[in-house]
Amino acid sequence: MRAGARTASGQVFDNSRNTAATSLSRRPQVPFGTRVRVTNVANGRSLTVRITDRGAFAWTRAAPKCLDLTDRAFARLGGVLDPDVGHITVREKVLRGVRRP
Repeated sequence: MRAGARTASGQVFDNSRNTAATSLSRRPQVPFGTRVRVTNVANGRSLTVRITDRGAFAWTRAAPKCLDLTDRAFARLGGVLDPDVGHITVREKVLRGVRRP
């Protein structure tokens, strides 16, 4: 998504924030504004992101892509910003309380 575009929640996309999109195929859906603790399984780094968008990426048991992180969140978790590498295995935990965007 390009900077300044509107997300599905109506917020302006900002790649320098700790936000994420969930898959449109995910069931049950995570409400916009939900905070999710995301941990990189490989290095133990974690951070909290807020769900502000939905993505057209597919979630399957074989390839369980659960979140699409902003570049900032991805890099802070130790991900390499390279189009051929851009995936990391994470654990996620939905935190209580929804703050509307």
